[in-house]
Amino acid sequence: MTESNRSLPVRVDLRLTVEERNYLTSEADKRGMSRQDMLRQLVLTPEGQRSPLPGYKPVVVSKGRDAIDRAIVAVSRQYNGIPRHQLEPIICTVICALAAEG
Repeated sequence: MTESNRSLPVRVDLRLTVEERNYLTSEADKRGMSRQDMLRQLVLTPEGQRSPLPGYKPVVVSKGRDAIDRAIVAVSRQYNGIPRHQLEPIICTVICALAAEG
């Protein structure tokens, strides 16, 4: 194959499934870059070298804990004298049962 006299940039087409594209997009978003930039860095990294992609810290969103705490406060207001350590497992069981139905 002959060398092209074309100047940069050169377009490279890549065929992906929707799931693969969504995965790459989410990985690029986590790193704060575009999917194209992430792929460019991965492809242009010499073999045997580590890619210069920026790392990311996984984000864990715990909305369930807020719901449990609000429920414990609400039940404690209604029913005085029940210790929190006894309420929590009961409320967690109820919330899990409701979430399983929904």
